[in-house]
Amino acid sequence: MKKRVLSLLLTVALLVGLLPTAAFAADRKYGDVPIYFGDVYIDYIAEEILKEIDLEGKNDVERIRAVYDWIVLNCERYGTGDTLYVDMDRMEDEIEDFYEYMVDALADGDITLRLDVAESMGSYDPESGYYYLNCDSNEYVAYAAAEMMLYRVGECHNFSALLIVLLGHLGYDCRMIDGDFLNNDGSAVMHKWNMVLLEDGYEWLDVRMDHANYERTGKLSYTYFLVEDTAQWEKKHSWDHGYSDAMMENAQLLVDTYGLMLELPEMVKESILWDNCSDWAETYLKQAVEMEIYPDVFLWADMTKPVTRAEFASVAVMFYEALTGETVDYGDLDNPFSDVSDDQTDVLAAAALGVVKGTGGDKFDPNGSLTREQAVTMLGRVVELAEFGEVDDGSRLELGDREMTFPDQAAIGSWAANYVNYFVSHKVVDGTGDGTFAPTLPMTREQAMKVAVAALDN
Repeated sequence: MKKRVLSLLLTVALLVGLLPTAAFAADRKYGDVPIYFGDVYIDYIAEEILKEIDLEGKNDVERIRAVYDWIVLNCERYGTGDTLYVDMDRMEDEIEDFYEYMVDALADGDITLRLDVAESMGSYDPESGYYYLNCDSNEYVAYAAAEMMLYRVGECHNFSALLIVLLGHLGYDCRMIDGDFLNNDGSAVMHKWNMVLLEDGYEWLDVRMDHANYERTGKLSYTYFLVEDTAQWEKKHSWDHGYSDAMMENAQLLVDTYGLMLELPEMVKESILWDNCSDWAETYLKQAVEMEIYPDVFLWADMTKPVTRAEFASVAVMFYEALTGETVDYGDLDNPFSDVSDDQTDVLAAAALGVVKGTGGDKFDPNGSLTREQAVTMLGRVVELAEFGEVDDGSRLELGDREMTFPDQAAIGSWAANYVNYFVSHKVVDGTGDGTFAPTLPMTREQAMKVAVAALDN
């Protein structure tokens, strides 16, 4: 496990060894520069929340305590979730400028991005078709934090995720740990908490349990605030120590890596961006960035993992904009899906365009993996929409010169056959290694981007 956890850090550490010592002589260091997620909405809301917290003149412990207290006092576990705490109209008015600020700040080293050392620890279940995220991966944390940021109601993972995002924006690397909380009667309940990196190493935090103490007594409690002694922590928490031990043992390496990212942001960002993809895919991914069809959700992600339906909706929307030259209107989008949140705007936009559909009833299954025939169909619908102004069944798309001759092509769904045939005929889509099309095989993120690049190139 430790080798996988540290693969990303070690890649960047090799670059550290190649640089002169003077590269680290700048005034900026870990703890001084905000650590963003690279998600413009998450990072925007985090900055808005931090405006509510008095941080002026405070040291590290006081700053962390101020954020901790804000979460305890302003978030709930058993609330109704009826109140939206984000001014959506104002955010949409300001989000483009904020995005431009983030791009410039990253290029200048004024902010950095959270190192996702947990992405490779997720797991794919072939029976369900789901890719289960490690709870400390950036994707999981952003998802869990968004719920709490919008409605300020949630469970332990929401509390932990919000703490990660806010402390990150103050410059502290904060991690989520998954395990059990041990009750006084000897029982155990599934639980998530945090560890934050300070000058002397990682220390433990459990904002949800101190929130429970506040609910019970009406007084702020710091029973689980910045605990250094792991043996003491184990009295109330049980977990697989592999991930936390690896982070603790390599805390200095993480600090050095953040330092390098601040000194050479462009060099290091590119190294990390292409670190988690197959060798054959790097060319296509770079082309996707140049074509502006590479969604932010893929930044720092493991591109060899299956693409989710929500992720590919983002690809489809950007593909549509690149193909038509039009900008998708993210205004008043209806949400026809009970399992999609209103902030998953790319899914809603793709549904409004007619290029994605649900899985039955009012479900979209955003985290479900996408099959090869489903991905090709989504992109085919975009081409159809661009050419004819509407989505039909793909039969009007003009075929190219190559004939589809897969031995398993009869297994391709009738709803997908015309789109698959179209892309195969134009040499955009090929078969798998054994010569079959394998329509129900999950498509990986890098495979999805290759198809999108080839389709736009065609």
